[in-house]
Amino acid sequence: MRISTNQFYQSNTDNIINRQSDVNQSIVSISEGKRVITAGDDSVAAISILNIRQEQALTEQYQTNITFAESRITVQESAMQSAEDVMFRVKDLMLQGNSVANDQSARDALADELEARFDELLSLANTRDESGSYVFGGFQTETPPFIEQSDSSVNYVGDKGQRLTNVGLGVQVATSDPGEDVFMTVANSVGDFKPAYTLNPAHEEIDRAVVTRSEIVDRASYVPVATPDDYQISFATMPSGEMGVTVTDALGTQVYPTLPLTQAVYVAGDSISFSGIETEINQTPQEGDSITLSPQSETDVFSVMNDAIDWLRASNGTGADEGARQQDYGHIIADMDEIQIKFSNVRAEIGARLQLTESQSERHIDYNLTIEKSRSSLEDLDMVEAISQFERQKLSLQASQTAFSQVQSMSLLNFL
Repeated sequence: MRISTNQFYQSNTDNIINRQSDVNQSIVSISEGKRVITAGDDSVAAISILNIRQEQALTEQYQTNITFAESRITVQESAMQSAEDVMFRVKDLMLQGNSVANDQSARDALADELEARFDELLSLANTRDESGSYVFGGFQTETPPFIEQSDSSVNYVGDKGQRLTNVGLGVQVATSDPGEDVFMTVANSVGDFKPAYTLNPAHEEIDRAVVTRSEIVDRASYVPVATPDDYQISFATMPSGEMGVTVTDALGTQVYPTLPLTQAVYVAGDSISFSGIETEINQTPQEGDSITLSPQSETDVFSVMNDAIDWLRASNGTGADEGARQQDYGHIIADMDEIQIKFSNVRAEIGARLQLTESQSERHIDYNLTIEKSRSSLEDLDMVEAISQFERQKLSLQASQTAFSQVQSMSLLNFL
């Protein structure tokens, strides 16, 4: 087979260029540390690598969201812990205030501290996060959600929105609670009605009847007849000498006991049922005492604290007056217990959210390690194998260059 000089040069030049290209590709791969740099290197692997990088970017965004969420939730949890501490101190002050050893100046001192605790709790309700947003304002994050009025009552001016953050695929975590739910909707310790007592001053006994429970147990039977739909419970001695009880509605219509009876025997601790309502009264009423039940299933933290401050500011009484004070005291303490339960439940919910973010973060870390391993197997270079291949390619290139250099200088004249 005859090979022209031009073919000879072209064939060897192409061979050297191809080997030089292989060497150059190996140099780029080794310097980058990657097996797949462009889609042309391995189109199937390149698509898989692109999908993995998209998953990693999404996982990184979730981790960023988790960091943001944990920061906001931690601020809220810290505020609620401080609020719990405030309420423990407030209750302790009230327990101290009911001691017979205290004179009015001592109770005023306790009331002064209670007012300071009121301001502290109001400040906690208006807590802001690191970005300056109010955490208990719902979606209204730019203005304080709780505003104290001239009469020391507190209004909530936020909304009921709850901010959510995506921390995983289909997983959201709440990063705030509307302050209305936390501070303004505390369960009434008695139930669905708030009792007010009118005691007959002719009797000096301090321990009088007190409502421990008054709840609507049958919504179908409970039909309000007026606004407000108050009920009055009256006590009077029956001809038999026993204490009798009668209940009338807001229109003065007797609803307990059922007519034609006009009185029922009062038994401490027994339930009195009327109009779908069940009421439990303890201790001993006196002739002429009465209790008014007004609909109120919820109270708020600040109203309870104001009631406590007013109670401490009021002077000790005697007889029926002191009896009424002690009845009010019992309800204030019970409402404080409900506040503590409320705060504890809110903290438990916040703790569950922190656990969720922690578990999601760990899940993302594990998932990222898994897909990173897959990406590495597809994209990263085996350096030992790559360097070995590079050395072989370099030797091959050098051999081709040497052979071509030697052959191209040969001529028949060298052998004549």
